[in-house]
Amino acid sequence: MASEENDLETAAVALREAQAAVRAARRKLTAVVVSAYRAGEAVARIAERADMNVMDVRNLLAATDASRRR
Repeated sequence: MASEENDLETAAVALREAQAAVRAARRKLTAVVVSAYRAGEAVARIAERADMNVMDVRNLLAATDASRRR
């Protein structure tokens, strides 16, 4: 029983760490997509390079209020 409890706690810690890593990766991807867009790169090219679809890139830009170039 103690081993199962340790396994559960270890798995929960690993999950929290993985979730934090995913959040950090999403923040980094968002920053890079916005930067590329503001530098004049086309949405279709950003989507291709990031292995995303165009609608996802457009949604990301809209969510960060970057859908208009500055």
